[in-house]
Amino acid sequence: MKKKSIFSASFEESLNLEDDGFLKLQQDQHDKTAKYFKGGRTSMWFIIRSLIVTLICPIGFNFSMLVVSMIFHDSQTLTIPIAESPSLTVSIYLILLLIWLLLVVIGKFVKRMYLFPYRYQFHAFTFMNWFVLEFNLVFNDFLLPALSFFGVIAVYTFIGFLGYFMITIELGNLRKLMYRTVSAPSLIDKISNKIAIYGMGVLSLGVIVNFILKGVGMKFATSMTALGFLLTWFVGNIVIMAITIFIGFPYFLQAYYKWKYPEEYREWEGKSLEDWYGKRYLKKHKELLENE
Repeated sequence: MKKKSIFSASFEESLNLEDDGFLKLQQDQHDKTAKYFKGGRTSMWFIIRSLIVTLICPIGFNFSMLVVSMIFHDSQTLTIPIAESPSLTVSIYLILLLIWLLLVVIGKFVKRMYLFPYRYQFHAFTFMNWFVLEFNLVFNDFLLPALSFFGVIAVYTFIGFLGYFMITIELGNLRKLMYRTVSAPSLIDKISNKIAIYGMGVLSLGVIVNFILKGVGMKFATSMTALGFLLTWFVGNIVIMAITIFIGFPYFLQAYYKWKYPEEYREWEGKSLEDWYGKRYLKKHKELLENE
């Protein structure tokens, strides 16, 4: 039986997304953002605050990671081995910054006011993942001397597999939620489940053994400290990935359906045309007023 696409639900089926437990976690933040877009206009304070937050977080925090990378590589007192060439360079930072700014510019083409909170949260999610990417690049400089190139590839491969496993789980849950269907797990799902359960133990054991062997040539306490940082970094990546997949994805899927069924959702939420679309949008789409 062919699986239904999560993007082809009817309006009534898309309403089932409101029952998603993880989506409810994001709803409180959404409501706090939405209050700045009432009355058909955007709050001036929100515009100023967004500019300040942009300078501090997406630009400032991520630039600080570049500075940290430079400090580590220029340090003469660093006791932990580090790669000779930095993974995070000025060029990479500028490329990532331009990509993020490009996404912001593309977001300006979203003119319907009821989508503004989703647009704002999208930029927040992309900033979070951009920051994690830069942090990983800096951490790579410590991973390479400790695990070797193939060891690092193995770790990232396993993280990627866990991400794929989370995505398949979330897609299955969303289909069941929207279409109210129950399907037996496929062979791939069963295999993925086994690897996800036992693979973490195997990988962790391999990393621990590797550190113990390398600890013979350096202080044991230093080796265990490095291992602690490694496990913290690994778990941190899994947590951020889980937040993006289980909270971010259904949240933005709901935004897609609000874009697809604007009038149905407006009536469902009991909003006026002005509160829903905004004054500027209505001026350019007077047919909406004529149909009211």
